[in-house]
Amino acid sequence: MMRFLAVVFVLFLATAPALAQVPKWNVDHAESRVGFTAWQSGTPVPGAFESFKADIRFDRDRPEESSVDVRIDIASVSTGSMDRDQTIKSPSLFHAREFPTARFKADSFVRGEGDTYIAQGELTMRGETHPVDLPFNLQIDENVGELRAVADGEVTVQRLRWGIGQGQWEDTSMVPNDVRIEIRIVATRPVD
Repeated sequence: MMRFLAVVFVLFLATAPALAQVPKWNVDHAESRVGFTAWQSGTPVPGAFESFKADIRFDRDRPEESSVDVRIDIASVSTGSMDRDQTIKSPSLFHAREFPTARFKADSFVRGEGDTYIAQGELTMRGETHPVDLPFNLQIDENVGELRAVADGEVTVQRLRWGIGQGQWEDTSMVPNDVRIEIRIVATRPVD
């Protein structure tokens, strides 16, 4: 009997991590957006990165165990101006040839009031990594055996902290240091 209980206990321990895994979400790229707004001479310049990959593991009941890993293709930048896009990819700003990917990685979330959360992570751009807390609102709805999540958030970062602005672009009188990052992530997963 003791041997049987020992075997059951070992099997339970072996399967417990699988039962406790935080669910993985599948990003709907057609509905999602990783964007930004910078300013030049007082005029807002909106843009987006058209290509990104995201590994999202999120459980609103266990936000502290949730994680996200987003990798953004810098060459996919789009502002509506090819000249401006080339400048953004140039060595003076993102240096896309040398640093083709930006990355936001968060290994913990904090729940705020209502449907608000903060992703506590690190943002890597141009080879520099710094902590960034990304606040966002989250709505999760169920529809025919599937959960659909919509997360909207924004945070302002100082571009020079990541070295985005070399030479003339270090001057913040034409292009201020503050850049607003705006995200909208739509993702789905099966209902448990």
